[in-house]
Amino acid sequence: MKKLFLILTAIACLSACTNRQLEEMTDAPTIDNLKTAIDGETNASQKYVKISEQAFDQGQPGVATMFAAASFAENIHVQSHTAVLNDLGEGIEIIPDIEIGENLEENIQSAIDGETYEFTEMYPPMIKKANKEEVNDAVRSFTYAKKAEERHAKLYTETLELLKAGKSNEIAAVWYVCPVCGNLFNTLEGYEICAICGVEKHSFISFEK
Repeated sequence: MKKLFLILTAIACLSACTNRQLEEMTDAPTIDNLKTAIDGETNASQKYVKISEQAFDQGQPGVATMFAAASFAENIHVQSHTAVLNDLGEGIEIIPDIEIGENLEENIQSAIDGETYEFTEMYPPMIKKANKEEVNDAVRSFTYAKKAEERHAKLYTETLELLKAGKSNEIAAVWYVCPVCGNLFNTLEGYEICAICGVEKHSFISFEK
């Protein structure tokens, strides 16, 4: 009984320590959160360039085009976050050093995992903190990125499913990016404006290989 009590006590202490660490991570100042987001988005953009090149070399032009467009979209987030950071009197320089694996499907899954982490775990506390600090430009930039990353994850997942099913011919040949929020589209049918930021579709940037 005493042993069980000690084990439960240790677990409780560990949980408390973990929660404190999580609070410290998610309660970082908005300036630091902007730098973290810029670093993550910069590395994602570079990673997607490499996946795009890999997909093209492996005869998957639809996948290659999607990731070329996605790389551009991530760079939109970088530029948006950087503009806010600069307005707050700070700057940052990121030199990405990204390597990817040899398996294209695994790399796409890694991209899905990265996007999912951003929209479920990274951006929500950043938005909350920016709201608390009343940094409205950061709130908008983080929110646009969060919503775009959720859309990205969905499209990557659909593309991976087609690839695994041997239906790569059904992957869109032309992809589109909203130049304001980085939203991603594999068709313009049914869209007149970007659902995230309201930009009209004639402003979208198209990608094709």
